[in-house]
Amino acid sequence: MGLGFGIKIRFLLLVIGCLLIATSVSLRQFSTKTEVLEHDAKEVERNLLVKEKAVKDFLTAQDNIEQLKSYPQNAKGALGFIDSYRKYGINLFTYQNDQLVFWSTFKIPNLDPKTIKNGTSVVFLSNGWYEVIKQTSEDFNFIFFIPIQSQYRFKESNYFRDEIDPLLSTSSKITLASYADKEVYAVRSLDNKFLFALKLKPNFPVDYMPELQIWLFIAGLLFIAAFFNSLASFIAKKGHIGLGTLLLATVFLVFRLTDLYYGWFDHRFLIEIFDPKIYSQSFFMPSLGDLIAKFTSITWVLLFVFNHRKYYQFPQWARKYSWIGILIHLLFLAILGVTALMADNILFGLIYNSKINFDIINILKLSGSSWVSIVIVCLVWFQLYLVTASFAFASRQLKVSDKQRIYIFFIAFLLVLLYNLIIGFNVFFIAFFLVLFLVARNIYIEDSKFNIGLFAAVFICLSFITSVKYLDYKEITEESLREPLARKIQSADDPNAILALNDLENKLLASKVLPDFFNEYKNINYVEFKSSIKSFLSGYLSRYDFQVYSYIENGSPVTLSNATVFSKYKNLVQSGSIKVDGSKYFYQVNNTFGYQNYFGIIPVVKQGSLIGTLIIELRSKPYNYNNRLPDLLGDQKLINNQDFKGYSIALYNNEQLLNQSGSFTYPLNGKAFGGKLNNFIYKDDDKSGYNHLVFKPSPSKMVVISKENPDYIERMAVLSFFFIVFIVFSLVLFGLVWIVKNLEDDKVSWFAVNRSLMINANKILYKTRIQLSIVLSVVATLIIVGWITYFYMNREYRNQQNDIIKQKIRTIQQNLEKQVINTDQIINDTSTLADFERFAEINNADLNLYDLNGNLVTTTYPKLYNYKVLGRKMGAAAYIYLKYLQRSEYINPQEKLGTLTYSAAYVPIRNAQSKTIAFIGLPNYLNEEEYSSKIALFLSNLINIYALVFVSTGVLAVFLANQITNPLTIIQQNIRKTKLGQRNEPIIWRRHDELGSLIKEYNNLITELEESAKKLAQSERESAWREMAQQVAHEIKNPLTPLRLGVQLLEKSWKEHDVNFEVKFNRFSKSFIEQIDSLTRIASEFSHFAKMPDAILTKIDVLEIVQKAVELYESSDNVQIVLTNKSVRSLEIVADSDQLLRTFNNLLKNAIEATTTNTFCRIEVSLLNDLKNVYLEITDNGSGIPDSVHDQIFVPNFTTKTSGTGLGLAFVKQAVGNAGGTVSFTSNLNGTTFFLSFPLV
Repeated sequence: MGLGFGIKIRFLLLVIGCLLIATSVSLRQFSTKTEVLEHDAKEVERNLLVKEKAVKDFLTAQDNIEQLKSYPQNAKGALGFIDSYRKYGINLFTYQNDQLVFWSTFKIPNLDPKTIKNGTSVVFLSNGWYEVIKQTSEDFNFIFFIPIQSQYRFKESNYFRDEIDPLLSTSSKITLASYADKEVYAVRSLDNKFLFALKLKPNFPVDYMPELQIWLFIAGLLFIAAFFNSLASFIAKKGHIGLGTLLLATVFLVFRLTDLYYGWFDHRFLIEIFDPKIYSQSFFMPSLGDLIAKFTSITWVLLFVFNHRKYYQFPQWARKYSWIGILIHLLFLAILGVTALMADNILFGLIYNSKINFDIINILKLSGSSWVSIVIVCLVWFQLYLVTASFAFASRQLKVSDKQRIYIFFIAFLLVLLYNLIIGFNVFFIAFFLVLFLVARNIYIEDSKFNIGLFAAVFICLSFITSVKYLDYKEITEESLREPLARKIQSADDPNAILALNDLENKLLASKVLPDFFNEYKNINYVEFKSSIKSFLSGYLSRYDFQVYSYIENGSPVTLSNATVFSKYKNLVQSGSIKVDGSKYFYQVNNTFGYQNYFGIIPVVKQGSLIGTLIIELRSKPYNYNNRLPDLLGDQKLINNQDFKGYSIALYNNEQLLNQSGSFTYPLNGKAFGGKLNNFIYKDDDKSGYNHLVFKPSPSKMVVISKENPDYIERMAVLSFFFIVFIVFSLVLFGLVWIVKNLEDDKVSWFAVNRSLMINANKILYKTRIQLSIVLSVVATLIIVGWITYFYMNREYRNQQNDIIKQKIRTIQQNLEKQVINTDQIINDTSTLADFERFAEINNADLNLYDLNGNLVTTTYPKLYNYKVLGRKMGAAAYIYLKYLQRSEYINPQEKLGTLTYSAAYVPIRNAQSKTIAFIGLPNYLNEEEYSSKIALFLSNLINIYALVFVSTGVLAVFLANQITNPLTIIQQNIRKTKLGQRNEPIIWRRHDELGSLIKEYNNLITELEESAKKLAQSERESAWREMAQQVAHEIKNPLTPLRLGVQLLEKSWKEHDVNFEVKFNRFSKSFIEQIDSLTRIASEFSHFAKMPDAILTKIDVLEIVQKAVELYESSDNVQIVLTNKSVRSLEIVADSDQLLRTFNNLLKNAIEATTTNTFCRIEVSLLNDLKNVYLEITDNGSGIPDSVHDQIFVPNFTTKTSGTGLGLAFVKQAVGNAGGTVSFTSNLNGTTFFLSFPLV
């Protein structure tokens, strides 16, 4: 016998799962350094050859060579080349007579073309390695640059990293090799010439395609889990539910314990969610990945229990007594309460004990770890639902009424309410109890039917709970971070500044700037010297204002303004200023409040002799200071301090305001804030909507840090976000569960799946269809409008940024032209540099000044050019537009500097004769960050608003659907109540619409039906009386005939004076009595049948009635009655107890009478139940009922026995019908089985 399709699918799942895991393991185990290096290096080589081929194909055509020569004059062609090739990382420098006449980028430092040989080669420039392709034509040299790897002269920063060019490879494992390296991959050119070698980075894990490995591993685990789930389901359906559950739970438990012990994920896969630095709470929750694995496992097992809930049974002793059921309910509520607290602790840990970005308001900035955390929250709530629903379903077996359950629920609610009132009221538990109530109501009252309104209410409650807890825990987390800020503000220490000062000291002592200045200080412009010192103060120290003072060897000041300063710093040293840790010459000033103050007294020595002293003082800028430049070249160790972002800060001394920053306006007198010494006090200002942290480090000093509280819109946005997430999660989960359930089916096939989909679609209510139509229509509209709005706002934000930079560059242009109005050209001297520096400071702008040939004259960020990160050239497109196309301005929306993308504006500078004498560039290094923040905030607000609209639409859809379908529901209810023989009330509908016409037809129909019912009832009564009269006459005639014959014989014997008259009289008297008894019995049977409509319906236990009937007949000779109770709950129905007892008596009596005289009678009575009904089976081993009379067996007056009225089974059918039940039977030569069913209470 072949295996079924379902069994094959199960084993296929196991095989696929094992193969996937084996593939994942083999990819890691059998990966070698050579394979990993070869894989990544070949990608670099392949992409490099594509670019090389593009360049050589271009140079092959002579027309292209002539075109290259024309680029200095052919602006259109030059721009076309830049647009076509620069995006692929191919750049061109054109030299004529060794002079640079065309360039396509400013990111490559200028070089001497004579140092580059013709053909293909690799060169190292000051900012990295390049493949260069040089071709000479007459007096022209064309040099194409293809970047290979960036390599800078300074430590890596956030924007500048030493890495392979991303257009060649995104791999972070490889780097250029040196001659000493052994395990390398040689990259060759198209003509098989060696270019360079690549190697794996030191200490980098050898891992081949790690992303593929983890997905294969997870997919394999899911397939294996699906196999064991299917196997456990198979075992459960065979009647071993405990064994099936134990098997599945054991599989997941073994998986989790072995993972915790061996660290399959943590050690094998180096990804963020398995990094304990991101999240770690305990041994059992060492990482975020382990946490989601744990909750996925628990959810899977609970989902299995939920899907097989009908197979679980409480022990008989638990179902027997009401008090045990009540205790079980109370115990479950206690367990559920503990589980809820554990869930609350999980949410708290995800927010407080982690470095996960949980800023839900800014949805677009949520990371992968953030979404994993949100999925965990969904799983936690889903687990609570599964536990509640499974118990509620199983508890129906217990001897506890719904009224008792309500009492238990409200008693527990009142106890928890009282506890919360004592320790502090929290709205969380009210919403949680409401969720329990709604879920229990759906199980107990609505019999687990899908109710979109109820589940929407559950989702809203869960969203409310989650949003409230989220905001509370975010506030706790924020306060835990705000308190160290208060201490940091009042502290004079800045650890990052100490590191930067040590670096500054080393650089100053190693440079020639100081010796050169003091040797030639009389001939050097002091402003230029100060500008040189400023170039050392970029990066982290740009957060400090600085002053520079210089003195020659005898202590005399270089400038008169420095005359009295030297003694001041000497006094500071003597008065106890602290030497900076690790530094020889820098000190920290004591007793500063709210700022940091450092100074350095640096001796300048030449050949062992002191030639001068330099004093540098640095004072931290206000906390609201926004640097116009990002920390481009800052050391990554000196992390960009964003701690104060979003805060307002005030410093008070003796309750008088010293300094303030941020958006909040502080009072001049801080007495209202109060505060306690060395304590953190939080105060809410309801009027302003701010929360203030007040900290007094000393009796006279006070720090106030304020943060704006979330407003109601933000709170609603959080609630709507979680509501949408829960809905999406439920839909995805429903789809997955549906797939798994179909895989469990032994008869699974594609036809069965399609048929299931079709049947489920046909079962959707009209009301639900309306709701879905409304919601989907609105959602589709929101998506279209949202998409259009996004593109519109994206364009508007870009235009707005362009307008701002245009306005700023024009203002700068006008101001600068006023200063050079009488100048014919920009002279590159110290005076020009100093004036330009002051001009940039006044305009608070970062500026680059270029001459007419596009060469950089000066810049406010000289460090970029001193380190030769950039060439000293103007942007190529900007230069062409301004120089050759005579544009008055040019905006480049996307210039790149390392990994930083920014916009830049360029304008010409003209003198009084409108002659262009220079070009100026305004790079806006912060524009991309500002744009990203704005667009992210806009999209977040848009999504949150749309989420609110979606929630409102859902509520509106339910309301409208109910309003539309309410008349149909009324008609349905009335049709359901319509019965023959009773008065049916017409529906009152005052509108003359389509429903009005339908209702009018219904009212006409019930009128006609009532008249037809009267005629039918009259006809049936007449027919019944005729049949009854005939039957009564027939039944009475049978005993009257022997009575008449007996009387005639007695009369004859009397007249003949028969000697045996007395004997005959006695014999006939007994016969007469028997016949009279027969007449009495006949009268009683007809009397009972006539009384059938007068049923008295009460709530009774079917099992007790059956037991009474069995006890009556089980003592009969040669009779064995076996009663089997397979039910799992109390079997209460609504029926007439007397009629029900007579029903069972009739059926048992018929079973006994159907057995032949010499045969042992065995009767089996079985009881079982489902959610709605109780079922009885009464089986005998008699001779059976002939097939020819099956249709007449319940007809009154019909009988197969030689004696009897034929009313017994007719009585049974009518009595069962009065109780709302059904009766049927099957029969063969070996016996008969009667099937009865009654609806449970």
